[in-house]
Amino acid sequence: MNNEQRERTVHRLMFIVLTKLASLTRPLLKDKSVLVIPTSVDLYQEGDLGSLNLKELGQYLGEKTSIPFSLCGDIFEGLIEEKINRVADQFSRIKVIDPRRRWIPREPLQGEIDYERRRIKNPGWRVFGNLYEGVFYQKIISDLVLGNRLDLRHCTLLFTNQLFGTWDRVDQRYHARVSLYGFPHLISISGLVEAPAKPKEFYLKKQRGIPLEQLKEEYQGRFLDYGDQRMTEVLKGYAMQALFLHLTGSPFCEDRDCRLFNSHWQEEVIRSQLNGKYEFCPKHEAILERLRSNSGRYDRQG
Repeated sequence: MNNEQRERTVHRLMFIVLTKLASLTRPLLKDKSVLVIPTSVDLYQEGDLGSLNLKELGQYLGEKTSIPFSLCGDIFEGLIEEKINRVADQFSRIKVIDPRRRWIPREPLQGEIDYERRRIKNPGWRVFGNLYEGVFYQKIISDLVLGNRLDLRHCTLLFTNQLFGTWDRVDQRYHARVSLYGFPHLISISGLVEAPAKPKEFYLKKQRGIPLEQLKEEYQGRFLDYGDQRMTEVLKGYAMQALFLHLTGSPFCEDRDCRLFNSHWQEEVIRSQLNGKYEFCPKHEAILERLRSNSGRYDRQG
């Protein structure tokens, strides 16, 4: 193992340790009624987010939890040239070339580094089909925002148009993800379109050669697409999942009608985020009510 590989291994282990420690911050988790409440929810963005309205999303979080939010703008704003070059080099090294093969460190081409540098400098940069190794993407963003410090006073979310994935040990391949929760939380609008599966018959008809645009028209409303006006409403639920991880250590719910349901199909996303019997199941609504009424037991950070 050379020095570069050792450094990457150490960085990954540090990030894993940080995340594990953070999951233990509710007084040893012995009293599950204690909530870890941040003083602020910080919303960052990366790239062209299309129809996503971050201000509306932040206001929603505030209304549901009574926790203030902050619009922090472009994640790369204010970086000096040296830092831009370093981050561009890091991003260029974590692209997944073949989703069927586990990512391994490699030397990037100069053109790949230049591409990442241009992307960092342009807040309105659009997606060009790259898939990034999600855990390492999260580590790069963590270094930018947290600097390897565990700060539970802030719940930090990055909304990005970039596509990231994680390795599935069962399928032995990478899968695109909508979100990667931790410190910080990553939520991808490209992932929301690409990761949850469309109806099975959509793929069967696509294999038979039916044009994509014709299929999109036929199945309109049954999945989310780029520029979808429902994007903001749907991502409110994903932001709440991130916040619930911070509050309770668990972002998901098994109730298919709760916005915290971990959806794997587009139709599940639409049901839980738009067409459920309620926004939140009774269990999670009770937690939100405690936050809003300032009753119950808390471990308020800050």
